[in-house]
Amino acid sequence: MNQRKDAIAIVWRIAVLLAVLFFGMWFFQKELQYTGAVLLLIGGALIFELYTYVRSHFMRIDKIVSALLYDDYSMDLGADTGKQGAMENAVRLYEKIRTKEAASVSQKMIYDQLLNGIDSGILIVKNPEGDMEITLMNTFVTNYFDIPTTSNWAFLRKRIANFCSVFETRNFTEFKTTIDIQVDKEERQTFVIQTSRSLLQGQVYYIILMDSIQRVIDVKQNEAWLSIMKVIAHELMNSLTPIHSLANNMKAILEQDDLSVEDKADLAMSLETIVNRSDHLQEFVDRYRRLTMLPTPVLKHVHLAEMVQGVVRNYRALLAQQNIQVLLHLDEGLHAAADRSQFEQVLINLLTNSVYAVSASENPTITIDLYQENKRIYCVFSDNAPLIDSTIIDKIFLPFYTTRKEGAGIGLSLSKSIIKAHNGYLYYQEKNGRNCFVIALLL
Repeated sequence: MNQRKDAIAIVWRIAVLLAVLFFGMWFFQKELQYTGAVLLLIGGALIFELYTYVRSHFMRIDKIVSALLYDDYSMDLGADTGKQGAMENAVRLYEKIRTKEAASVSQKMIYDQLLNGIDSGILIVKNPEGDMEITLMNTFVTNYFDIPTTSNWAFLRKRIANFCSVFETRNFTEFKTTIDIQVDKEERQTFVIQTSRSLLQGQVYYIILMDSIQRVIDVKQNEAWLSIMKVIAHELMNSLTPIHSLANNMKAILEQDDLSVEDKADLAMSLETIVNRSDHLQEFVDRYRRLTMLPTPVLKHVHLAEMVQGVVRNYRALLAQQNIQVLLHLDEGLHAAADRSQFEQVLINLLTNSVYAVSASENPTITIDLYQENKRIYCVFSDNAPLIDSTIIDKIFLPFYTTRKEGAGIGLSLSKSIIKAHNGYLYYQEKNGRNCFVIALLL
C-alpha cells in the first residue's frame, strides 16, 4: 500500500509534466509563443519539483540506512515523516531497532553493574588462538591487580605474567584449579580458577572466572579456633573450679587451731580430688600435644587391603561379642605410599567409631570399600547407624568435640591431620541413608 502511494505520487507528477510540455509545444506550433513559453517554464518547475521529491525521498531512506549501519539512534525522524508512502516502513524499522537497542543498552548497563559488583574476577578473551582481544575485565580484576582496563592481552602479560602463564601453558583449554597469587608483596591469596570456551557467531570466547577462597578459609579457621578455645576453656574450668573451691576450703580448715578427725578426713578427700582433677588436666594436655605434635609420616610402600584386613581381624572378638557384621569390598591390588603405624591408627579410629555408632542398631552392619577411581584411592567406612545430626556435622572433626561419654574428642581430628599429612582428604558424607567416612588418597 505504501509503495502504491509513492508510485501514484510519481506517476501523477510525470503525467502533469508531460501534459504541460505537450500543451507548451502545441501553443508554440499555433504561434502562441508567450503562452507556450509560460507553459515550458511551468514544465521546468515541475521537473525541478519531481527531482526534489525523488531526491528527498531517497535522501531520507539513505539517512535511515546510514543511521542503522553506524548504530546511530539519536536521530528524530519526526511525526510526519512516517506518513509518506514507503518511508513509513523504513521509519517503523528504524524505531523498532532503536527501541531494541535502547533496551539492549539498559540490559548491558545492568549486567556491567552486576559483573563489576561481585567479589569475583571475570575475564573474557576473544579468539585466544589468534589476535587475542580482552572483551571484558571486571572491576575486581582491575582493582586486585592494580591495572587499568585493557583489551590487549600482551599488556596484561607484561603486568601479571605469572597469572597469564597459568592459561598460556594450558593452551587456553578448559580446566579448574586453585592457585596462590601475590601482587607487589601484598598478602598472598588463594583463588579457585575455572575456565570455559564458548563459540558465538564463529568467534571463540575464553571465559576466566577467579574466586578468592582465602576469606572462606580465614572464616573457617577463626570458627575452628573459637570452637577449640571454648572446649579448652570448658575443660579448664571443669578442673580449676573445684580445685579453687577445695583450696579455699582447705585454707579455712588449716587456719583452725585444732584439727579434728573430721577436718583431717576433709583435707584428705580434698587433696585426693585435687590430684584427680590435676590428672585430668594432665591427660587433657597430653591429648592436645598429640594433636599438635604429629610426627612427619615415614612413607613406605604398603598393601592397603592387607592393612584393612589386619585391623578388622584385631576387632574380631569385639565384633562377634556385639554381633556386628563387617562387609569388606577390597581391591586387592591397591598399594600406596603411607606411614603404616599412622595409617593403621586412622583405620582403627574409624572402625572404633563405627562399632560405637552401630552398637544400638538392629542388625548392625559396617561396610568397608577400597577402590581406585579418577586417579584417587578411596577407603570408605559406612554403617547403618542413625544418621549424624546435621547440626553437628561441621563439628565432628574439631579437636576435643565428642558425643560419647567416655570419648576424648581427638580421634577424628587426629585422623584428618594424619590423612592430610599423606596428601589426602578425610570427610563425612551421607549416602543411601548411611553414614560414610571417606579417605581419599591422591595417586
